[in-house]
Amino acid sequence: LIAKIRVHEENIEELSTQTFEVSSVFITYETEEAQRAALKTLDVSGWNVWRNTGVEERLLFRGDKVLSLKEPAEPSSIRYEDLDDTFAKTVSQLMLTTFISLVLIVGGAFLIFLARRRSAFASGITIKIINSLTPAVCSMLVNKFESHAYEGQKQTSEYVKVTIFRWVSTAIVNIIITPFTSTTKNGAVFLLSALRATFIFELVTTPVLQLLDIGGNVKRHILGPRAVDQRRMDLKFLGNSYTLGERYTDLTKILFLTFFYAVIFPTGFFYAFATLALTYWVDKYSLLRQWGPAPKVGSQISEISRDYFFNAALLAFAIFGAYQWAGFPYDDACVTTENVSELYAGTHTAINGDGDEVNITIAADSVHYEVCSQDMLRFFPPAFPALPVYQRDNEEWMLNEQELIVALFGWAGIGILAFTTFTFTKRIVVQNIKAAFCRTYEVRCCNSPLYYLL
Repeated sequence: LIAKIRVHEENIEELSTQTFEVSSVFITYETEEAQRAALKTLDVSGWNVWRNTGVEERLLFRGDKVLSLKEPAEPSSIRYEDLDDTFAKTVSQLMLTTFISLVLIVGGAFLIFLARRRSAFASGITIKIINSLTPAVCSMLVNKFESHAYEGQKQTSEYVKVTIFRWVSTAIVNIIITPFTSTTKNGAVFLLSALRATFIFELVTTPVLQLLDIGGNVKRHILGPRAVDQRRMDLKFLGNSYTLGERYTDLTKILFLTFFYAVIFPTGFFYAFATLALTYWVDKYSLLRQWGPAPKVGSQISEISRDYFFNAALLAFAIFGAYQWAGFPYDDACVTTENVSELYAGTHTAINGDGDEVNITIAADSVHYEVCSQDMLRFFPPAFPALPVYQRDNEEWMLNEQELIVALFGWAGIGILAFTTFTFTKRIVVQNIKAAFCRTYEVRCCNSPLYYLL
């Protein structure tokens, strides 16, 4: 230990002789009122900072520089080692981790496809394992390859990656690998059984594993008493670490899965209610009894969830709900005005999907059916939104009531898409333009004692 201290002291002495450019300056104030007064007085637009104009001469730094001031995050969330990284470096790192994440998503989807070929149970187990490993993998990618000035930005990056990963593996992969005519079939390898297994695993395994806290109990009861000194033993009793982003992904994953398959699996709403209610109480217990303190990260994750992912889940409900309503009865058979040929009339013996012989009786006045495509999601050119008018000529299969509900869902999806696009544009474009040309500082808290209590 003494040798390490001496090495660090030598490094400090060597670094003290070098010159480093200042990347950021943090200013502390005696009172909250003084901080707000300074931020309000020195608040200028990005354009004024670039042009070095727009403030009184007495407010210039060293008499000739316009300062770019902003309210920082909480001190515990500042990542000091990443403050001097350039924008180009940050973007390149983000592109690298995004590419790696996409490769991992494709790999996970392939594993789920192989599991679904065996059974819905195997598929549910695979999805659960992938969802459990995803936070650790994404955290490793972000910590190793990305630079973020604040802990909130880091957790937001993790949150986005984990959410997309879980949405794809939990909901989107199943609809891709399922043949259209097998969408509403019952059976061990079909979609409905896979959805049921996924919901049950989310309802049971996640809370149970969280309450068991295997890693925490091993640290406290096995590793802690065997530590070589008091300091190392105390470290074993700090509690498990958690991130707000991971907790949000559990919420949005269940919501997205429920909304995505709401039409063909409405029972998912009951599973979702039970899962979210149980998650609330288990998380509350863990927060008070098991987890250690986490850094204060601000409101970035909650704002992104509200503005992006919750809207995206609602959009999926309307858009894909229209396609699922349009797909009924999921048999790719369209009725015609002709009767069946006399060659088919009578009683026939056939083999069903289970290998059993069944008798089929066809009356002479039975209507003739032809093979047609009812999967609007795979129409070319694309049919968007799913509307009855996109049925192909002489291949109409929808009933009148079905056409009405498909139209309602389709146009509702367009309305939600317009609202979501407006929200995205407002957050990404309008706010950046406002920051470039307008003063943007606003007091984000109040003097109420309740605020400080919260």
